[in-house]
This record gives sequence, C-alpha cells and structure tokens, in this order.
Amino acid sequence: MQDWQPQDWYPEPPEYDGQLELPGIALDKSDDLLHSLGELEERLERMQLTVEEVELLRRFRRSDANNRRMVMQLLGR
Repeated sequence: MQDWQPQDWYPEPPEYDGQLELPGIALDKSDDLLHSLGELEERLERMQLTVEEVELLRRFRRSDANNRRMVMQLLGR
C-alpha cells in the first residue's frame, strides 16, 4: 500500500455550461423555471403591503409606547 501524498490528488474542475445555478432551484427545463418564477412573483405580490397598511404601519411606528401598547392590546397580543 502506497502512502498518500497531497500532490497525488487533483480536484476535478467544476462543470460550467454558461448558466448560473440559483440555490434552491434545480430544474432542467426552462419552461418549468419560468413557471416557478411566475408563481414566486405572484406570491411576493400577495405579500406586499397595501398603501393603507403602509400608512398604518408608519403611524404605529411614530406613536409613543403607550399608544403602541394599547393598539397591541386591541389586537389581542
């Protein structure tokens, strides 16, 4: 049995076909990728705050601690 020497090991170069890999997306077909990205965009749009929600949040953040505490009590938290 031969002793292993560091210079005996050469890593294989990674395969590169010009396409970047996105973490968490492992699809072979571009149609599937487009469908997944479309679904992701729809979900993100549903998560975005409305103009009214943004205004309420802005007012909540500018209020004093007592008013914030009362709002949280009204919300049942």
